[in-house]
Amino acid sequence: MLQSTEEHLNHTTEVHPPVNLELLDMSATTHHKCSSADIDEPLFQPYPSELVFQNFSAGQTYNLKLYLLNNDKVSRHVKLEQQDSDYFSVVGPSDGRSNIAPGMCAMFKVSFTPHDNKDYHHRLVCVTEREKFEIPVRAIGPRAILEFRDKIDLPVCPVKASTEKTQLVSYIGNSKAKFMLYTKRPFSVTPEFGTLDVGESMQVTVFFHPMEVGDHRQDLLLHYHTGENVSISLYGSCEELNIHLKPDCVWLANTYISLTSTRTVSLTNSGDIPLQYRWTVWPSQHEEDLSSLREGSVPEPKEEGEPELLQCESDPTGILPLQSRALQECRSVGAKEHLWTLSHGCITVEPAEGEIWPSMTATFNVIFKPEEAGLYQDTIYLDVTGRESRLPLTVKGEGMGPHLVLNYDGLDLKDMFIGEKFRQELWLSNKGPIDAPFRWSSPDSTFGRCFSFSPEEGVVPSGACQIVEVSFRSSISGSFSEVLLLTVAGQPQPLTFTVRGSVICPTIHFSVSELNFGDVAFGFPVTLICTLFNSSFVSVNFALRVLGDGLGSPSISSFEQVSDESRKNWQGHTARDLHPCPAEFTVSPAAGSVRSVSDEDIKVTLCSNTLRTYRLALVVDVEGVGEGILTLPIKARCVVPQIVVETPVLDFQRCFLNHAYEQRVRLTNPSSLPACYGMLDQEVALSCIGRGPLVDIRSTELHFGKIPVLTDIAKTLVLSNRSPVPARFTTPMIRKSFWRVEPREGEVPPGSQVELKVVVHLKDTIQFKGKLEVSIQDSQTLTVLLSATATGTTIVSDRPFGPSLDLGTHFSHEPYQYHFKLSNHGKRVHRMYWKIDTSQPTTKAHKGGSLPNQSFLPPISTPKQRDDPRLGSLVPSSREKSVVSLSPSRLELFPGCSADMVLTVSSDSPKVVRERLVCYAVVGQQSCQEKIMSVDVTCRLVAPLLSISSKWLNFYTEKVKGENLLPLYEKLILKNVSSLPLSMKLSLVEPFCLCEAPSDPTTATTKSVVLGDRCEAELWVCFNPAFCNDRVSRIVDEFLRVSYLGHPQQDVVELHAEVHYPNLDFSSTTVDFDCVLNCTKTHKVITMTNCSPLPVSYFWAFLDDHSNIRKSEMLQGKKKQKLPEGQTEEWRPLSATLSPAVSAPLSPVPVADAHSSSQCPVRVKEIFDILPIRGHLQPGDQQAATFSFYGHENISREVVAECHVEEGPIYEIILRGHASEISYSLDPTHLDFGQQLLHCVGEAYVTLTNTGKLGFNYSVHPEREEEAYEKEVRQMKVFEQQAQVTPGWPMVIPAQGYLDAGMVQVLHVLYLPGIPEVFKKKLQMQVASLPLQEITLTGVGVFPRISLDLPRNLPEECYSDVLQQARAAVEADGVKEMLTNEINVGYEELLQMEVDRLLVRENALAVADSLLESEEPKESFRKWNKLIKFQLPEYLLDFGFVIPGRVVSHAVRVTNIGSIPVSFHAISKHLGSTGFTVDSESPKNQPQEMTRTLTVKFDPKGANLNLGYKSAVLPIQVTDGPVVHVRLCAVPCQLSPCPAIPFSLTLCSAACVR
Repeated sequence: MLQSTEEHLNHTTEVHPPVNLELLDMSATTHHKCSSADIDEPLFQPYPSELVFQNFSAGQTYNLKLYLLNNDKVSRHVKLEQQDSDYFSVVGPSDGRSNIAPGMCAMFKVSFTPHDNKDYHHRLVCVTEREKFEIPVRAIGPRAILEFRDKIDLPVCPVKASTEKTQLVSYIGNSKAKFMLYTKRPFSVTPEFGTLDVGESMQVTVFFHPMEVGDHRQDLLLHYHTGENVSISLYGSCEELNIHLKPDCVWLANTYISLTSTRTVSLTNSGDIPLQYRWTVWPSQHEEDLSSLREGSVPEPKEEGEPELLQCESDPTGILPLQSRALQECRSVGAKEHLWTLSHGCITVEPAEGEIWPSMTATFNVIFKPEEAGLYQDTIYLDVTGRESRLPLTVKGEGMGPHLVLNYDGLDLKDMFIGEKFRQELWLSNKGPIDAPFRWSSPDSTFGRCFSFSPEEGVVPSGACQIVEVSFRSSISGSFSEVLLLTVAGQPQPLTFTVRGSVICPTIHFSVSELNFGDVAFGFPVTLICTLFNSSFVSVNFALRVLGDGLGSPSISSFEQVSDESRKNWQGHTARDLHPCPAEFTVSPAAGSVRSVSDEDIKVTLCSNTLRTYRLALVVDVEGVGEGILTLPIKARCVVPQIVVETPVLDFQRCFLNHAYEQRVRLTNPSSLPACYGMLDQEVALSCIGRGPLVDIRSTELHFGKIPVLTDIAKTLVLSNRSPVPARFTTPMIRKSFWRVEPREGEVPPGSQVELKVVVHLKDTIQFKGKLEVSIQDSQTLTVLLSATATGTTIVSDRPFGPSLDLGTHFSHEPYQYHFKLSNHGKRVHRMYWKIDTSQPTTKAHKGGSLPNQSFLPPISTPKQRDDPRLGSLVPSSREKSVVSLSPSRLELFPGCSADMVLTVSSDSPKVVRERLVCYAVVGQQSCQEKIMSVDVTCRLVAPLLSISSKWLNFYTEKVKGENLLPLYEKLILKNVSSLPLSMKLSLVEPFCLCEAPSDPTTATTKSVVLGDRCEAELWVCFNPAFCNDRVSRIVDEFLRVSYLGHPQQDVVELHAEVHYPNLDFSSTTVDFDCVLNCTKTHKVITMTNCSPLPVSYFWAFLDDHSNIRKSEMLQGKKKQKLPEGQTEEWRPLSATLSPAVSAPLSPVPVADAHSSSQCPVRVKEIFDILPIRGHLQPGDQQAATFSFYGHENISREVVAECHVEEGPIYEIILRGHASEISYSLDPTHLDFGQQLLHCVGEAYVTLTNTGKLGFNYSVHPEREEEAYEKEVRQMKVFEQQAQVTPGWPMVIPAQGYLDAGMVQVLHVLYLPGIPEVFKKKLQMQVASLPLQEITLTGVGVFPRISLDLPRNLPEECYSDVLQQARAAVEADGVKEMLTNEINVGYEELLQMEVDRLLVRENALAVADSLLESEEPKESFRKWNKLIKFQLPEYLLDFGFVIPGRVVSHAVRVTNIGSIPVSFHAISKHLGSTGFTVDSESPKNQPQEMTRTLTVKFDPKGANLNLGYKSAVLPIQVTDGPVVHVRLCAVPCQLSPCPAIPFSLTLCSAACVR
């Protein structure tokens, strides 16, 4: 950020393809339709890819060059387009286009002139023959810069302890800085947020709190409010202390519950820092956090919360994707809960947390208090500072509970009756030393719930006895064996008490064996009596019921049937009936209780209503025992006596319905049983002819004719009853019928008439026909034919709309809208559209014009013209706009639906609108349209007309010496000449105002006026020339605006005012002499012009530079300069410079250095001077003022020169100058490249900082060596022409330049070793005329190398010189360290390594020399890139004689003997027909001294080889290194037969020769 724009461009080393905006058709612009450039690559590559301006000043112009490189192989056209901008401009070829040859560049000059110190963004669009792409341009404004170290190392810290480091951060930027600091654990920083102004500083503390042993590195992110991020490296080391618990296992004595036992454990702090400790039940922080999460101590994460994930690194909170902040907030609460767990468990430790000072021992009490009997074993952990893992403490102990004994083990109750209660007392004895709380419980079973205890629970003191009563009572029968539990607090297992027994039922029986009723008459009750005996010793609660009796209602006796007149018939039941049978038996009592050894009389009554034979049973149900305990059989048969009818037929002949007729019938009972009878239709035959009422209707047709749609139309229909009975009639309503009848139903009295009202309501404009049916009860149905035809439309409006609509009078230019709703009350869809009836007279303007005929509404409206305030009232345009429009103009209305309609009347001119709107519709499924509605619309549109007495008011005044300026007044008369009242608002801005009369103290800038028809108003416009007391001449042009309420028209009155003072105009208000060398003098000139119509007399004076005086005058000047409210940009001073007394801000006076402060202060006149000091100028005259500055030693001064104008303002000119020496800093001065690949370019950076106040020129060049200087200079020039790094010669970018005061230049140092040897180079920096500064470069050039465990082919005739040099170097032992890099190798291996190095070195030097002679850059660098393809001497792998048919193999060991990782692969493609094959993988980055196996096989038969010597070469390519060749040799031969050679028996380890 401290670099200038040019420096930033010089450091731009990368280019990026631009962003394509659009692909163009090449055939339309050029005949070269094909391009060698890829479609993803532009035809022209811009450099730089982004234009960046920075460190700029407002008002100055900065330039950057933009190069467009032709990437194609033919000439191409390019054009640069620029968006309109006030800050950026582009200068290029004169015609804006350029035809660029292949490989050449087009240069454009981009200029930037900022107005403020802020960020700017712009873009340039480059148009080629194939595409359009964008080149971004941005200007970076002032940025905040904090002086932070690049790396902060914190002291070594024990694990879980804390250390910190504080740094003073100074602010060196040029704008106010708001920043945020952020880092990750185990580091933290405070403060996290801050704000620094220019020159301020603050302390920043970095804390290191590691939780794991080892080295910790993190980045401290410094984030500025402008978006920039800076990373500061943080490093801290953590170690673990040697501390242990003594002992780490504790065995506690046996302890009764509620009692305690104690043991002690110690921990010694042998370190030099206090140790914080805390006992916990979790072995690690990870499990502790998991427990907190499971218990719900961490709230659920929000879906729209911050995307914070817990880090799964050294921090154990990184276990789940939850909010780490919430987990940290819960840790303190969790720690307290863990301490509570330790103190409330069976095993506790005191103290639970605390601190151990250095060389002190802490003692912990382990307390064992068991809660119940049993063996306890638990492990608790001590979390202590200095130990990464928590220290475990194993605690073991046994708890003993109360000793309670029962006097019985069980109880046998034998036989018990149901309901009988049994009680038994038990004795509980406490034989132990502690109290025994107990509680009885019974099993949740059928008989277990019958037990009860008194008391059920309690406490037996030590040595005491407790009596408990056990009770049993059962309401069910059966055998049981239940185990009762006695639970003793503190004992893991309860005591048992077993109870056995049997519960039996009571014994009962009847006095008779059955109940036999014999034959019973239907409907006549019969009663029998029996006795129930109870022979048991407990009372019995019983219930009696007849099994098989009916489940219906009680049976009806003959007496009930006869006495109840409401019963019209009596239907009996049979056994085969499906309906529920009646309940025919009655038992008394139905339920009761029989005491022990007693009896009870039972009455059973049968009232049969069913013709059947009864074989049922009387069942006894015993409460608490069961149902059906005892049964008594019941027998009976129900019969019905025969009754004889003496008159079986009755003939009534013709009868009207609901009319009574009488005749008599005689009945006889010949049987001995009583009988009850009822008259049934089946017994007496009745003969009659029934008929309903006779009703007539006068007319069988009703014709309504044509009637209005959606309207009720009624007609009368008369019904006549000619019968002696009433006639009940109904008119059934047919769904979706178009008529209704009133009344719908009723009764016609005998011999009378009734009128029916038929109402027709049509909902569609079609013909309707239907049938009205009048249904007569018990008679015929009468039919009446109905017909009607509807006229009109079913579309209805909710507001008045037709056939004529008068909208009244309104202002024009403001659309008037009439809102209403159309509803479809019909039953068919209406597809409507509106149009204007062109046959009617159209809208007429006041001037007599007319609109053309229109067929559709609304037409497209033209955009409104922007009103010029100087034109006064608006004039109608020549092209008339639409007057009447209806929205929507087309719509589709379904039945029952509605639509909101808006009728809009608008006009750009006053007129009377008369239009006829016609609505056409396609109704239902019709194929043609029809006219359904017509509306005549009338509206009168007028414009506001205001008569203004004057359209221009002028105010003029000049400053007269010794007199004050007085307000000026002008009269204005307004008259309403329109036909409507006008509501107006008059507004203007200061220094103009409105008043009722001259010298009226009540003034305002806005005023509301209401004028009736033909009324007028008088007012005054006042101008205050003393509105600004800075004595600067001004011309004020404003407007008095008249706006109308509800109308866009505006009328204006021009206001012109001139106020003149004696004024001057300066070509500049600041004279900056910059920084000059000590004891030198400089001059600058500015021009003074009399820009007023009055003569000017002036003189110069220096203002004292004390800060307090300057501050007060600045505040006064600002108050004087403050403009009145409402001032606009049209208030323009006659002078072109800034207003006097506040022309430019005065920067703070710099503090003098130590040298200047020790001397006497220098007066202003000894530093600055002005000529001439006073003068007189006539209107329009000019004069030059010369300012001088003398730079005293290390002085920095800024003063204000005041130009006093008589009867005018005081002008301030800021004079600023500095004097200093040149100083700079260079860091670092030693660059260590380490091990550098000989063909790769190494990079390093050197920072050059201008620490002085003067800019300087600098240059960097290598140190001169006389013997090789000329050759290296020639070599470097060749490489510089090709923009490449010279081998063995450092390159600096930029090598020279200019560095302004306070700026920083980063020098990019590039070095290509070229040869494999140790190098040490020196660079010399020349800054201005100061002594040279040296920069040292050191390192060693290396190349990847491998060694094979095969013999090497090094013939003396070829490699004698190389071997001799290698032996001399190895024997001198000077090259061993450079080659081996601490690898243990022998003399031969070391000699081979030196030979390889010398061969690579000679090849590199030869390539470098050939590059100097090459004239083609591409060819020379192709040779240099092939340096790594250099071939080393061959290795030899000889398989010897090989018999065809056998496959021989050899494992070659390949070892990395270099100092860097190596990658290699064997190239075996050309070995296909030689019989040799290679089986190996291609290792990547094989470490130093690592060995891999390469298996080589030879199969002569598989390759069909002939006999004889075979040879092949296997190249092994080392990545970024030379090629190693292996010579493969073999001799396929045929094996001749040989006789066997017998050997005699030979002892072990002995030899036998034949």
